[in-house]
Amino acid sequence: MDNLAKLAAAVTEFAARSAVTLVPAVPERDLGPEVNISPDVLDLPGFLALAASLGGGVLYFEAVAFDPAGGEVADPPAELIRRKGETGRVSVAFAVNGLIHFWEQSAPWYLEWQELAASRSTRFPARRDDEDAERPSDEERARLAAELVTVLLADPGFRAARAGAARQRYAKLALPEGTDSWVGWDACRDAADQAEALAQAQYAQLTPRLDELAAQLLTTPEYQQASSPAARKEAAGQFLIPVADGFAAPALVRDELYARAQRLAKTGKQHPTLL
Repeated sequence: MDNLAKLAAAVTEFAARSAVTLVPAVPERDLGPEVNISPDVLDLPGFLALAASLGGGVLYFEAVAFDPAGGEVADPPAELIRRKGETGRVSVAFAVNGLIHFWEQSAPWYLEWQELAASRSTRFPARRDDEDAERPSDEERARLAAELVTVLLADPGFRAARAGAARQRYAKLALPEGTDSWVGWDACRDAADQAEALAQAQYAQLTPRLDELAAQLLTTPEYQQASSPAARKEAAGQFLIPVADGFAAPALVRDELYARAQRLAKTGKQHPTLL
């Protein structure tokens, strides 16, 4: 998800609907007992439902509007400049008996911006003033980035990484040492975008076959040996990767496959393709 404005709106709508007091700030982290719940584990509606059932009527909330003119990065890429005003990060929290529950999601491009601003990455080191003459031209930058995109898309680990921040992190670490910072940024972004489009196309073709795939999943040792719902969902996700040309499954597809496999296991019926 590139623009998190809809998530931010969902939080304010939830607070108004549930008569929850919305505090426009989030607590500092690592100052006491806390639980960090990632979007991969629980989506925002699920976290808000948890806050409604467990929270004390107070919800902490922060939505960061992106401003590339903040001075953190000189001469930012045009792609970032165009995102001025977009919501780059949404953070939500609530407290229960002194335990803070955190939920946060950042847009992939915002994570890359933070890394550029921090200038701490060993892969994309901060540029010195005397390096300006070495900066590639726009044409050279596009060519180099396109070459790296091709390499990344052929990398099984990159394809199998989860969409979003996980795939962006993998891409950054997979780039050759000494890659120009802007070339690397372009390559990571473009490769992630293309991988997402390819993955969506693969899973659009697989969705009508979920009943058939559920029957196949039930026969795999990994699924049969898993004893918890979480382990079975993980087995379902791993099962889908080779079927989808190496791309990780969206959570909704993985969970739907798991649900159909569970239902099929209870009925004891085999899919016609396995008879």
